[in-house]
Amino acid sequence: MIIQVNRRRFLRGTGVCIALPMMGSLFPRMARAAEDASRAQRIAVVSVPFGMVVDQFHPKESGLNYSLPPTLEPLNKLKQDITVFSNLDHDMRGGHAANHTLLSGVKSTERAGYPDGNITVDQRAAELVGHQTRFPSLVFWREGMSYTRTGVRIPALKKPSDAFRLMFVDDSEEQKEFNRASLESSGSILDVVREDARSLKNDLGKDDRQKLEEYFTSIRETERKLELSKSWIDLPKPIVEDGAMGKIGSGNRDEKIGDNLVEVWLDLMFLALQTDSTRVVSMAVENGNWGLDGVSDSYHTLSHHGQREDALSQIAIIENHLMTNFARFIDRLKTTKQSDGSSMLDSTQVLFGSGMGSGSRHSNDNLPMILAGGGWKHGQHIDGQRKQPLCNLYLSMLQRMGAEQDYFNRSNSTLTGLKSMG
Repeated sequence: MIIQVNRRRFLRGTGVCIALPMMGSLFPRMARAAEDASRAQRIAVVSVPFGMVVDQFHPKESGLNYSLPPTLEPLNKLKQDITVFSNLDHDMRGGHAANHTLLSGVKSTERAGYPDGNITVDQRAAELVGHQTRFPSLVFWREGMSYTRTGVRIPALKKPSDAFRLMFVDDSEEQKEFNRASLESSGSILDVVREDARSLKNDLGKDDRQKLEEYFTSIRETERKLELSKSWIDLPKPIVEDGAMGKIGSGNRDEKIGDNLVEVWLDLMFLALQTDSTRVVSMAVENGNWGLDGVSDSYHTLSHHGQREDALSQIAIIENHLMTNFARFIDRLKTTKQSDGSSMLDSTQVLFGSGMGSGSRHSNDNLPMILAGGGWKHGQHIDGQRKQPLCNLYLSMLQRMGAEQDYFNRSNSTLTGLKSMG
């Protein structure tokens, strides 16, 4: 595992970083941190915007003895590490306009009707474990899929170079001073807001006092986050091998990477988790064709295939590309051992899905969903039969993360058929 270590503890050759072996006498606190990280629960989300060709994605048989359909064939070696779902959705309509509900089940325009607004499963997970890492969560590539409980859309890092720099390149001393000043300014503003709010307290009725107390709780939580942010400013960022990111780790990090773009973003997701930079990371795929051989149109255009043979053959190449890289990501987690001997996949719930079922029909039902790892009993296809909302799956995942809650947005229970390894 790559952990945070003072850069003076490293030997440097010409353009090469060589890590010293982990020695308890030199790094006792960091060794303990690595142990804590190996026991941590993590969530990684990969979403696609235009659905899938559903009859090539959803298995025909349910239960343990099912056959992988053509789109999922790249996952064949990992069949015992994944669960495929069908007939799970949010009972939603709206086509592209409802795609953003994938991780919440709630349209942003309807969030006022739910106790937790339209918070997405990744951001709820970040509330649980985000305080333990430098970045409470990271959102990559396409934005508009992750929301806080107050309805704020989490901005995405849109360039691999920006994500790489944020996670692995230390700020200059000047930038650190600017960050400290910004955080101090934020703290001062909170002090003023708190004093103004307290001056109102005696003039409020019982219900309004309750609202004010909730407001104070929110301020205290914000102050806690500010203090945590301050504590990370002077800690060096993780060091990764110069070859760990291929092109993105080389000199020109802003170059067009063509058909490697999906792979590069998944590599960044893996490094974010492996270095314990975050324990919650989401990546939503942008439109394009990534220079794939045999593909001349964009992903979006081909999703409106209308059962045309030429369009179906091209989108099959795109979907195979997505699944091949998704399988590679899962396999990397599975084969990467942690300090306690377990694999990263054992403690990482990896979710794949789309807020649209069939892009050709603009439907938001029968969503294509896969869950891997995370300590669940896999190797099965669960058919929800339209009797369970997708949020039941999210509730199960959050409880696995340690959430003490019995609902998540539109859920009515945990997901029937999904069982923990223990």
